[in-house]
Amino acid sequence: MGRSTPSARQSIDSLVSEIEEMKKIMRKGDSSIVDDIIRYGKTNSAGITYSTIDPDTGFIISVLVEVVKRISMLEEQIK
Repeated sequence: MGRSTPSARQSIDSLVSEIEEMKKIMRKGDSSIVDDIIRYGKTNSAGITYSTIDPDTGFIISVLVEVVKRISMLEEQIK
């Protein structure tokens, strides 16, 4: 990308930095959940980088995909 347009990776890193700033003022239990969210969002960052989707939207979709995977695993364990 051009010099004035951040890459998808830079946009994701910037979003993560903003989330980590917010985490500083959260309750301890909530901040560990935010760590999980950050990890989930970064899980598919390579795919986000190579797609045309907005990086912030891609991050959110990545988090949702990982959460749904975990819910599905728990549902299977219950059966």
